[in-house]
Amino acid sequence: MRGNQLSSQAPLSPQEEPVFSFARVFWRRFRRNRLAVLGASILIILFAIAILAPQLAPYDPLRITLAKRFSPPGSPGVDGKVYVLGTDSYGRDLLSRMIYGARISLSVGFVSVGIAVSLGIILGSLSGYYGGIVDTVIMRLTDMMLSIPVLFLIITVLAFLGSGGFDRIYLIMGIIGVTSWPGVARLVRAEFLSLRERDFTEAARALGAPDPLIIFRHILPNAMAPIIVSSTLRVAGSILTEASLSFLGIGVQPPTPSWGNMLYENQAFLRNAAWAATFPGLAIFVTLLSFYLVGDGLRDALDPRLKE
Repeated sequence: MRGNQLSSQAPLSPQEEPVFSFARVFWRRFRRNRLAVLGASILIILFAIAILAPQLAPYDPLRITLAKRFSPPGSPGVDGKVYVLGTDSYGRDLLSRMIYGARISLSVGFVSVGIAVSLGIILGSLSGYYGGIVDTVIMRLTDMMLSIPVLFLIITVLAFLGSGGFDRIYLIMGIIGVTSWPGVARLVRAEFLSLRERDFTEAARALGAPDPLIIFRHILPNAMAPIIVSSTLRVAGSILTEASLSFLGIGVQPPTPSWGNMLYENQAFLRNAAWAATFPGLAIFVTLLSFYLVGDGLRDALDPRLKE
């Protein structure tokens, strides 16, 4: 009797059938990785802080109050406010400088990676799709770039072309981006070598589609998953490179605040005012860890070999 009742039920219409779109599958996989969700939440908060810096910063990040130098965290400040994270050797509010420093670090990371990914996609797609002499020339150029220590190359270029203020920030963004494309190019080339022989690519060629259309309309979208994961991790690397340059005193120049030059300025006062260097260091650590956690989660969520 029960079997007859089950068999008599009408099948679901197409509108009633569950639709598992790529976005829903991706989100379901990504949210299962709790560490990745935690990293994404931290990054969203950092982005919001960077965007709303003028509204969130309690003080002008360049304001010097020598009478309040090396004030510990939680000490009373001027104008009835509190120095939540203390002050540095010039009496500047650390919290305000870290909030504005988030703008510098995140901007350097995303702009430089945008440049690197753009160059890497163009050169890697041409190399992987056409092969032959084009592949040989581009890959030898890639090998040459990879053989040069990037940090020393950046230091050399900054020594010849460096300038002060925000012009130097743009220069750092450009140099990091121009020197970071070889890894992206190799990744894109490897994906294109596999995808150019697939049936959908052969069908597009048979229909007479031009090469640019095949590259950017048919092959590149299918290669974006590993590029997105790689880009996420490279943002963290670019932020670390900028912090390293600023820590060495050749990156973003004071008084413009960045987490790296805050470490550089306060490293000599670790015994007397450890908070002045500890909080910028923690900001760099938490930001890099968050990007790596998000990159790991994206890799798992976008991997087509993982089955539900």
